Amino acid sequence: MLKSYTSPKVSNRNFSIVLSHQQPSNVIISVPHDCLAAGDFSYMFQTRRSGVTVRDLHVWLIANDIVQTSFKLGVRVDAVRFLMARTYVDANRALSQRENLDPDAYDQVALEDQRLLSVYRYYHSELQRLVRRSVQKFGANQVLFIDLHGFGQQPAIAPAQGYDLILGTANRATILHGNVDVDFAKFMEQKNYSVFLPNEQPVVSEGDPFNAGQNTRWYAQQYGINAIQIEISRTFRQKNAKDRGEQLARDVAEFLLECYKKV
Repeated sequence: MLKSYTSPKVSNRNFSIVLSHQQPSNVIISVPHDCLAAGDFSYMFQTRRSGVTVRDLHVWLIANDIVQTSFKLGVRVDAVRFLMARTYVDANRALSQRENLDPDAYDQVALEDQRLLSVYRYYHSELQRLVRRSVQKFGANQVLFIDLHGFGQQPAIAPAQGYDLILGTANRATILHGNVDVDFAKFMEQKNYSVFLPNEQPVVSEGDPFNAGQNTRWYAQQYGINAIQIEISRTFRQKNAKDRGEQLARDVAEFLLECYKKV
């Protein structure tokens, strides 16, 4: 089954790690916030004046496991990780307020220090390169963009046991073809995960931090593809939760196989 697949190529350039296959993939994963520590760049760059700066710890480990497990199953998945500390650059924010698509981050911008502009642009140029070739190969309706994040504190709307995964789709505005968000939530719930699935209307009137950020909205709008922001609970990303994180990655890979096995 794997004879027609080549293992993913790894590149590390300009604060971006790219895992990509020789042939286009149906799924592209973005990991914008599992970055290096701010202290690694002390006194080098101007800090961002507003916005969250914490790192989504160990999200990349799960993304990498999804890529590698999917490869073994016979599904190509590409992934790009942003490494520059979020204190200085947020790759899930627009460069200016005029370009901002996320109403919950209207007062935030990606960076203040213009010397880091090339770092931000390189990350997105790699994501765009992967998305464009996938759309050209398969068509927009067969491409899924996943912006992968992590969360620590449970939202007020969470059930007593909390959520394992929180999906963000701008109230389904980034689901342009079919019901991949609904199918994914059902699949994961059958695997005993607790999943928050957005509907067409917000669950809170304003200030919903999980309702999909700039990347999810922009890539769906720009390329006409399905895009989902997936937030992973810290219970899958802690040092003592390695097995849980690996199982989560396997389950996500199984869904991707089921969703794209005929492509």
